[in-house]
Amino acid sequence: MTGRSEFAFGGRLCLDLTWTVRYRAIAPTELLVDAGDVRRWLMAVGLPAPERPAGEDLAAVRALREAIHAAAVARIDGRRLSAANRDLVNRRAAAPSPFPVLGTGHRRHLSAPAGQEVAAALSAVARDAIDLLATAGDGRLRRCSGPLCSLLFHDGSRPGTRRWCDTARCGNKVNTTTYRQRRRERD
Repeated sequence: MTGRSEFAFGGRLCLDLTWTVRYRAIAPTELLVDAGDVRRWLMAVGLPAPERPAGEDLAAVRALREAIHAAAVARIDGRRLSAANRDLVNRRAAAPSPFPVLGTGHRRHLSAPAGQEVAAALSAVARDAIDLLATAGDGRLRRCSGPLCSLLFHDGSRPGTRRWCDTARCGNKVNTTTYRQRRRERD
């Protein structure tokens, strides 16, 4: 499968980036196949995107994604973050971040100086990761409980009991399967 399938979003910018690898635990599927996919993803999340991202932009985005994923999994599992992952996230966060611009029709969008769009976008993603990882001790950073899913999510619900990356994705599948199984057993 190519990376051309649609991106999915769970509400936290840094975790949304980790969602660009699907089925990580069973059959990893890369959604950022080429530099054009980097542009598509950046535009989808509302970050500045260069007209033509370069190969090194793809490598930089993937490297940050993997560092965030590894750090989040370590945090979920109660392990220490590796120095290499922490340093990469901190280095990316240190770059100037995107700035708001008032466009036509009184619409706000994020921008960055030409040639610095990817660095600025990665700064925003890394800053979100720092915010999340620094507060993840609250137990709300989790792995999806879906049997074939390994996506990470942050439970921002009031009760803090969410089990799925997305109720419509994994929650509905599990609930439907459970319902059908109970019905078969009853019949």
